[in-house]
Amino acid sequence: MRKSYKLALPAVLASGLLMLPAALTTSSASAATAGSTASMALTLTGGGCEGLARRLLCSVAFSGAVAPVAIRWFVNGGNIPAFNDRTFVSIGCQPGFPVGIRSVISDATGASVEFRTSPVCPSGNP
Repeated sequence: MRKSYKLALPAVLASGLLMLPAALTTSSASAATAGSTASMALTLTGGGCEGLARRLLCSVAFSGAVAPVAIRWFVNGGNIPAFNDRTFVSIGCQPGFPVGIRSVISDATGASVEFRTSPVCPSGNP
């Protein structure tokens, strides 16, 4: 017959610290790692829109972000909530007219970068 035991969370944490006392001290290696992590900055590494019949397929790429990351897409000045937090979106458009597209990427540190473009919507004709 099996017995189950319930351990309180503080007891589990205390036993872990007793087994790994080095976890209580800060080493120069971990301080160096923290310093290099802090020096990374949110950077826009790519972005663009490709025309398809009456659609624009847009994507953004970034690096150096501290989670959580928020991505907001704006089409002709208005936020499109359905596109939030996506790196790739498909935007329907009226052929022959320019479409103002903007994407704002922000991270937990408050840093933000922006991608902007205004392509002309392609027609469905070859």
